[in-house]
Amino acid sequence: MANITQLYRTPPHGGDDMDEYKKKLFRHRAGLGAKGLIGLAVVLVIVLAVWFWFRNKTYTDYEVVSSTEHSSTVNTQYAEYQGGHLLRYSRDGISCIDSKNNAVWSQTYNMQYPILDICGSAVVAADQQGNEAYVFNSKGLLTQITTLLPIQQVSISSQGVTALLLNDGDVSWIYLYDTEGNVLAESRCSLDETGQPLSISISPDGTKLAVSYLQIQEGTACSCIVFYNFGSVGANFVDKIVSSKVYADTLIPRVEYLSSSVCAAVSDQGIIYYEGDEIPEETLAVEIHAEILSVFFGTDRVGIITEDPQNPEETDAEETGQKADSGQTEETAAEESGASGGAADDAGASDGAADDNGAADSSDETAAENGEAAAEDSKDAESQAAEEPEKTDDAEKSGRKEETEEETGRYQVNIYDTKGRVLLSERTDLLYTQAKLSKNMLILYNDTECEIYSEQGILKYAGTFDTAISDIYKGSGFRRYIVVFSDRTDTIKLK
Repeated sequence: MANITQLYRTPPHGGDDMDEYKKKLFRHRAGLGAKGLIGLAVVLVIVLAVWFWFRNKTYTDYEVVSSTEHSSTVNTQYAEYQGGHLLRYSRDGISCIDSKNNAVWSQTYNMQYPILDICGSAVVAADQQGNEAYVFNSKGLLTQITTLLPIQQVSISSQGVTALLLNDGDVSWIYLYDTEGNVLAESRCSLDETGQPLSISISPDGTKLAVSYLQIQEGTACSCIVFYNFGSVGANFVDKIVSSKVYADTLIPRVEYLSSSVCAAVSDQGIIYYEGDEIPEETLAVEIHAEILSVFFGTDRVGIITEDPQNPEETDAEETGQKADSGQTEETAAEESGASGGAADDAGASDGAADDNGAADSSDETAAENGEAAAEDSKDAESQAAEEPEKTDDAEKSGRKEETEEETGRYQVNIYDTKGRVLLSERTDLLYTQAKLSKNMLILYNDTECEIYSEQGILKYAGTFDTAISDIYKGSGFRRYIVVFSDRTDTIKLK
């Protein structure tokens, strides 16, 4: 029969044995708890280490998980739609397809210059300079809108409320339509009265409209941002205009609602933020000290691409500090030179005293001449030595400048949030043709090359493809991306 080791006897009924039993039981439970905590800490450390490793890991290759062939025309364009879907549109029609190239819905039309706007599941496709617009949701066509004037711009809310900017020469019109194609509101715009509208954006909740107008005041071009409210609050204001602001010597070609209460206006001088559930007001202005090359938007994000640094204040401060250090060095050298001059004057005074006393003879005069020659040689040597460090410093500065230019890259890419804070700041040499945010991942690409950055600015992938790229967006799944080509769609996994 097997021997059974009894860990604890039957609990005694009192006295010292009971106290001893309680102590042993406490130590046993404490030991189990400590072991559990240690194990949990080890697991947590491993999980964090793996998480940091994956977050900072850069991939150099990829594998094709799946590939679906398709045929597209030369003018076919693509747009990411609801995460895992894709909108494919051209002059002949538009279709919503999934990652396996299965059509969810499609609509044929005839457009010369199709333009698109997406908000949530709502989509509007319109013929720029034409008279047709089609509104869709995740299930397909909602309504078709026909206008009398040429369409210039479109904007749609998440409910399907659509704003159209129509052009009629010197006069423009802004129309607001519901999901059934009925006119909800209209506004007349002229250069003499309100200005020429450059950009429109409707809020996701469909109650507010932001318009950027180009105006001429006293012979100078300026911009005016106007906010319309089509809800109950706007009914109390003339023409439903709840707020407006004029910006002198400023061009604002783009306005965009980032959320139902936050709107961003991109000017030639930076980004202006407005906030308000009913009456938007300016809350913040971010100055950008460089020429803006590209602007793109994401969920609560604004992307700006320039060639020069967008905020060079730090560089200016460093240069100022270097100049101050240089000034101190020159001042110190001047003081030392003054001290040397003072010593020479003292020496001259001593020689004069010697002459007065009659103590100088011909040998002393010869020695003095030799001393003066030596002093002049010493001064020449010091001057040459002073020039050599300057040349060395110039060479070092030139080398540092070239090294900095090589490291920094040609383009500066900054991503700003709704508070104007820089979430990502990177430089790149990629000659991009498209820049976008897909699930907060920054993607830059041209015909055959692409770069993908994480939210933290980590370069996740940089590489080339064998076929011209039509679009790239973040797929569902870890390290997976959808790459659209003219003849196929590949789901790739970085490795």
